Amino acid sequence: MRFAILLIAFWTSIQTSFAAAENSATNIPDSITLANGSVIHGTVSNIKNGKVHINTDFAGTLQIDSKKIVEMSTHNPVVVKLSNGTVLENVLIELVNQTPILQTVGTQSEAVVALTDIVAINPEPWQIGEGYKHEGGASLALVQQRGNSDTDQLDYKLEGKWTGDDDRFSVTAEGELDESDGMTNAENWLVTGKYDRFMGGTTYLGVNSSLKQDVFADLDMRFYLGPYFGRQYYDTNRFKLSAELGLTYVQENYISADDRSYPGANWTVSIGSDIFGADTELYLTHKGIWDLDSLEDIVLDTRIGLKIPLLMNIQAAAEYSLEYDSGAVAGVDEIDQSLKVRFGYRW
Repeated sequence: MRFAILLIAFWTSIQTSFAAAENSATNIPDSITLANGSVIHGTVSNIKNGKVHINTDFAGTLQIDSKKIVEMSTHNPVVVKLSNGTVLENVLIELVNQTPILQTVGTQSEAVVALTDIVAINPEPWQIGEGYKHEGGASLALVQQRGNSDTDQLDYKLEGKWTGDDDRFSVTAEGELDESDGMTNAENWLVTGKYDRFMGGTTYLGVNSSLKQDVFADLDMRFYLGPYFGRQYYDTNRFKLSAELGLTYVQENYISADDRSYPGANWTVSIGSDIFGADTELYLTHKGIWDLDSLEDIVLDTRIGLKIPLLMNIQAAAEYSLEYDSGAVAGVDEIDQSLKVRFGYRW
């Protein structure tokens, strides 16, 4: 009996020792050594756009320019996705002379790559072709004024985006309905849809389409559809910049004026930044359509806005928009401006 008890105690101590050794091995932090001699300990969470992301206990997540790193070692195996689509599992990363060496745990397999070849570390399922990442939001602005005049204003916006490993869908619907003293003085809505196919790197091809109605601009429907070429020049939280250029077919139906259709050139420029803090977005979006049948006619839509988080996924947004239509029908202003403040929910 005593022998059995001693044997059990001995076996338990061995197992505890193995478990402690295993835990101490896996709990060794990753390390980054900078050119100035500083050493940062934490967990390397990503390598993107020439920057290494490392989660630390003392300063949260740091983004370090890879040019400032002279050594890097990871001690926790990760999954690495490369720019050619290859996914390597159970990998340790050792940075030597600015070049990462990827070593698969338990084997002699090694791969030498450039930092720019690493697309993601521990990628989400959608990044390796399994489903889509869904993002979206809904916001609303409702103003009621009673007294010398009775004014009701309703402004709404719905957004949805689905991003996969090699393509992306997006849909936006927005509108405005204003009434003053029982009379409607604004009624318009806009629906846009886009599909992008990534070509590798920062370029993509796409198709976009739009439907717009603005009763008080005599516009019963403006429809356009066409392909474009796009490029994401910068894609960091601090600064995002993308541009698209393409051709489109435009059909304009008016309530009173003559309908018309024409081939056009269209473009989009999008800029974004979190310069005012994490989860904020300062943005500028500029879109244009140029009538290739009548070169003096052009339609421009420019928007500048700021989104600020309030509580959980609730946010406030303020947006100034300027629309210009050089081909506006007689009696309708060429320039339309608005300032909107919305409250909404993002997911």
